[in-house]
Amino acid sequence: RHPPGNQIKKMADAWKTEVEAISTEILTAEAPGKWAGKEGKHIPTVTVADGKVTVSVPHGMADDHWINYIWCKTDDKIIAITKLTPTDKPELVFDKPEVKEIVAYESCNLHGVWATAPISL
Repeated sequence: RHPPGNQIKKMADAWKTEVEAISTEILTAEAPGKWAGKEGKHIPTVTVADGKVTVSVPHGMADDHWINYIWCKTDDKIIAITKLTPTDKPELVFDKPEVKEIVAYESCNLHGVWATAPISL
């Protein structure tokens, strides 16, 4: 069973606050900072099919090293977010929004926040 809709919104709002707080440094394929060489496992991949957007991260999930959040933004606004545990699949699926482009983000508990370049939808 899922929590009621208003409870899910409250959780998502809390998650948005958390990811904004940890997003002081955004790493990218072009600017991986001190984690150069880690891009392949940390840059999210985005696919669009059948009216759905899927953001996945090719990263392992272990008790001591995992992806703890995946989210997407458009116009600097978070439009989809999920919080993960080490037993979850590192993936976010949501209905395709009526926007021109998105940026996908993920947060690794050891290697920081990573983002894609803007992706046209």
